[in-house]
Amino acid sequence: MTSERQWTVLLVDDSEDDRYLFTYSFRSAGIQGRILECEDGDAAIEILQHAQRSSVEHPWPDVVFLDLKMPRRDGFEVLRWVREAGFGGSLDIYVLSGSNEPSDVERAQELGASDYITKPITEQKLRLLFDRWVKRNAKN
Repeated sequence: MTSERQWTVLLVDDSEDDRYLFTYSFRSAGIQGRILECEDGDAAIEILQHAQRSSVEHPWPDVVFLDLKMPRRDGFEVLRWVREAGFGGSLDIYVLSGSNEPSDVERAQELGASDYITKPITEQKLRLLFDRWVKRNAKN
């Protein structure tokens, strides 16, 4: 799968290994764009707040890939902030979590997650996720 469009992706995960695998898989899938990486929910919200101002330096992401269990502010808090800020319907957020607890899945969906993928993440799992995401958003 390749994509001609230039995407802006926000990747929020405290695991350096998971961020590396994500970035490697994204590039090897032939997807073009910029990946903004951060390690916790505080940094993610800061990026989104700057992006609200619509600058070239801080573009609004096309999609967010979000871990749930992180230090400081967790993924649930990021989802809640996005919803309370009024961006819930205009921002795809894919949760990538080590938890397969039904209560976590349900809570993430209630807070506006577009999809919920359970770790461990493999390159194959990511490629399937990227394919679904690009196809879903190709017309936008």
